[in-house]
Amino acid sequence: MASREKTLLVFGPAGAGKATTMGCLLFKYGGIDMLTMERFQKEGIRLYDQAARDLKSRAVQPSFHTPNFHVVVSDGSSKVDCVLLVIAVDSTHVDAGKELAAAAGQAEHIIVLINKMDNVSWSEEAFQKTKQSLGPTAESIPIVPFSALKGDNAVELSSNSSWYKGPTLLAALEASFCP
Repeated sequence: MASREKTLLVFGPAGAGKATTMGCLLFKYGGIDMLTMERFQKEGIRLYDQAARDLKSRAVQPSFHTPNFHVVVSDGSSKVDCVLLVIAVDSTHVDAGKELAAAAGQAEHIIVLINKMDNVSWSEEAFQKTKQSLGPTAESIPIVPFSALKGDNAVELSSNSSWYKGPTLLAALEASFCP
């Protein structure tokens, strides 16, 4: 299948791990070329969030490839094909339902990442509580337990979340971009 270009917006409240998620996507899905990787090594850039911020500061349009699509990460200035809503699992001060409603205004397709699952030892109870805080409109949306720091559930299902039977982030992205 020929690669088709799609747009993605990484969206969410402050502190949810958007930059780390972006860096994780770029590293896991081949969005950083070898020359840039070498420069990162020379400059001591080792963390996902540092990589994403470095690319942004250099006005590089981040993009990556899934098996079937070329995905360009949007700056949020226009409608996109999919919104990746990043919510921290332990964010009690965030109105997750309101964040979901704001994300819905940006795209027809939404994927929710409940991030920082490693901070709660991959507790299914904490995941379910955060999932419920999204409200009833989230029932038809893929909601993935995630650790952007480690890349758990990005490409393969993690052994840390053996209780989770849904799609990986990659599978959810592919499905959201298919007609």
